[in-house]
Amino acid sequence: MIFSRQSLVINTVDNAAFAVWARWLTIFAVGVFVCSAVSSIILLHCLYADGSYQLIEVLKAGNFVAVAKNRNCASYVMQFPVVVALKLGVTNLRALQIAFGLGCFLPWPFVLLICRRLSPRHFWLAMLGCAVGYLNAAFMPVGEYSIAHAFFWPALFAILFVRPLTSFASVILVFSSLILVCSYESLLFLGPPLAALALWRMFGGGEKKWSRLWLGLSASLLGLAAVIALDGIRHPQAPDNLGGFKQGLESMFLFPSWTIGWSFVWLCLLAAVCLDVSGFSRRFFKLELVLLATAMLVWGLWPVVAPERLNTQLQYDYRAMQLLTPFALSLLGCAVNLCPKWFAARQNYFVAFSASLLLAQSLWQLSATWQWHGFVGVWRGVLATHSGPVVLKDTAFGRQPIGHQAMNFDWNWANPDLSLMLSPNGQVKSIILPPSRAGWHPFDPLNPEALPKLQQYGLNYDDYLKSLKQARSSAK
Repeated sequence: MIFSRQSLVINTVDNAAFAVWARWLTIFAVGVFVCSAVSSIILLHCLYADGSYQLIEVLKAGNFVAVAKNRNCASYVMQFPVVVALKLGVTNLRALQIAFGLGCFLPWPFVLLICRRLSPRHFWLAMLGCAVGYLNAAFMPVGEYSIAHAFFWPALFAILFVRPLTSFASVILVFSSLILVCSYESLLFLGPPLAALALWRMFGGGEKKWSRLWLGLSASLLGLAAVIALDGIRHPQAPDNLGGFKQGLESMFLFPSWTIGWSFVWLCLLAAVCLDVSGFSRRFFKLELVLLATAMLVWGLWPVVAPERLNTQLQYDYRAMQLLTPFALSLLGCAVNLCPKWFAARQNYFVAFSASLLLAQSLWQLSATWQWHGFVGVWRGVLATHSGPVVLKDTAFGRQPIGHQAMNFDWNWANPDLSLMLSPNGQVKSIILPPSRAGWHPFDPLNPEALPKLQQYGLNYDDYLKSLKQARSSAK
């Protein structure tokens, strides 16, 4: 994977063999990424953090719910499968949770498939964007920034790499632009460059009239997305989130997390190899492969090896990666068009490094999701063995070493929502309270009238209401 100046780039026979190896690595990496998405859906990763709250809001409404101002398109993409299920009359809670998980975790596999269809040769760029951007901030399942980042790539691929613009690429371009219109504030920075590239294609000549029409429509939509994003920044719905975004951006470079740090190292290795300044030789090729494979395994399996050091909160704090990555890689994409021969000579390096990065990051997501599964098991056990309102520190989560899991996955204000979604067999016997009653909460667990009306989905509050009544009588 790493070579000197007498490398496979100038050796036709070896280069062909390396191309085959890189292609199989790509297939394996994408397969592991899809497995990580499927495992997240099956293991109800969609309920983490804001997920349980948003799902309950959709179930209460029985329809799409506008969760955050100026982000409706992204929210509706995530809610689409569960809303379709509701419209079809599905009331089984487990099935609806799976449907919600589909909306949270399938957009990125879908986008990678589209990018592969648009430009197979440049697919490595989408893999790199997924690995460096999305998978460094993907553990938060309902982040609208993930949707904005995802649909940035089909738009970029259609504009940069599909020449002349085909009917399929035109549909994908306009469809992606429509979603990006109202998705996330990052479009203030991502929308104008995409719009400029679309206009460049539109007036650059060589396109049919209908192609220029689609490019112009897409440019208009992307410009509108920037205007809507600016309004979202000037009038934020949650000012604390905007401040947290800025703080996370600063700490990401000063104190990078496990996955961020490894990503930076991998990108530096890629740069060194492509600039032919790595100093590695083919003589130690097998040893280098073993060392790199070992590093990837340690990287990806770290949440299992050292669960006490897992901090999924950082994936949310570092959501700025889903702005910086597409912005930086769009410049790289333009360079690919400007210097095709230089990139063609190093194509296999870009493919191999992008695939290996995707593989390691997907393994990390799989490992972290497995830890989430353990957290869910303990949480359900607490709900089954306690009655009425429960203080978190008085449960198994307040003791070591299980307490580490609570630190990893506890999203305090969403505890009541998560309790409802994970109640055994839909029988709500207890509800875990937030650590602090201060601040905003979706509903008051101590007020029977405030409990979400979810009986049609199989939730039964009888045991909880009985325990709550007994607790109030004892207090008197």
